[in-house]
Amino acid sequence: MSETDVSRQLWQMAQMFLAGWMLMLSAHEKQALARRGRWSYRQKMLGDFLFCLMWALLLWLILLAVSGGLVRNYIIIGFLGGAAVYWFICRRRLERFCLLLAGGILFVWRWFWRVVWMPWRVLHRFCVVPCMKFVRKFVKEKQEFAIEEENIIENENYFLS
Repeated sequence: MSETDVSRQLWQMAQMFLAGWMLMLSAHEKQALARRGRWSYRQKMLGDFLFCLMWALLLWLILLAVSGGLVRNYIIIGFLGGAAVYWFICRRRLERFCLLLAGGILFVWRWFWRVVWMPWRVLHRFCVVPCMKFVRKFVKEKQEFAIEEENIIENENYFLS
C-alpha cells in the first residue's frame, strides 16, 4: 500500500464522517420541525418515510462520489463515527440552534404559502363570493315563487272540491 492509497482512504473516511454527521444533524432538524410544527402522527410517519427515502438515495450518491460505490470498513467506520460524534457530543449543544432553525423554516414556509395563495383569495373574495350571493338570491327567489305557485294550486283545488 502506498502513501497515496492511505491518504485517499483517510480522505474518504473523513468525507463519510461528515456525511454521518450531516445525517444526524438533519434527523435532529426533522425532529425539531415536528415538535415546532406540532405534527400529527400521520405527518410524523410521512416525514420519517420521506426522510429515510431521501437519505437512502443521498447515501447511495455519496458512496458513488466518494468511493465509486465500494463499501469498505473504513467508510462504514467513518460514517458511524460521524453519527456517533454528533449524537454524543454535538446534539445537546445544537438543540437550541435546531429549534431556532425549525422556527425560521416554518415561518418562511407559512409566508410562502400565503403569497402563493393570495391571488386565489383575492379572486375568491371579489369574484366567487359576489357570484354566489347572486346565485343564492336567484335560487331563493325561484323557490319562493315555486312555493307561492304551489299554494295557489292548492287553494284552487280546495275550492273545486
